[in-house]
Amino acid sequence: MDLFSPDEHDLIVELMNLGVGRAANALSQLVNDEVLLSVPRVEFISVPEAQAAFRKDLPSFLAGVLQDFEGFINGRAALLFPEARSLELVNAMIGEELSADEITELEQETLAELGNILLNHCLATLANQLKQQVQTDIPKAFSVSAADLPSTLSLYDSDNENTLVMLVQIDFSLRHSALRGYLAFIIDLRSADTFITALRSYLAELL
Repeated sequence: MDLFSPDEHDLIVELMNLGVGRAANALSQLVNDEVLLSVPRVEFISVPEAQAAFRKDLPSFLAGVLQDFEGFINGRAALLFPEARSLELVNAMIGEELSADEITELEQETLAELGNILLNHCLATLANQLKQQVQTDIPKAFSVSAADLPSTLSLYDSDNENTLVMLVQIDFSLRHSALRGYLAFIIDLRSADTFITALRSYLAELL
């Protein structure tokens, strides 16, 4: 979808990388070990295109974190990664050898904290750099099949024309664990004018 000019798209990619870098620093302090996060790809796609991408690129079962946001843009953000790797990720976050039962008890809380740090740093960086405001709800951890993911993420199931998906591929490395996941920002296009105006103002100040 060509909602943004090439310069605006490049700016969003730059700000997302900045936000992910700040999230990596916060996570490193939290777990007292180096966390490496990188963003190989950012793309803006329609809901049908996102559904096709999820079917193609994601495994059958996913774990993740959902968080609604509103302000200069409105929508829903999600951190997504393979469910089969979620316990490994939790163990890496905690940094202790725990039993499967102990890890399972901490899984939802730990994943919610991970999602909160990642999603909030990305949204806050976008807002702060663009001199805007954004508020986020409490994050919620979830598990879902890839087939049911679109209904979990959709803001307006019958109004896909007013919804844009910013899909951010993210590579995560911590304590010898490495996995690829996605940040999905489901944006209500009816709030996009403020976002675009803020991007153009930022770029104009660079001239």
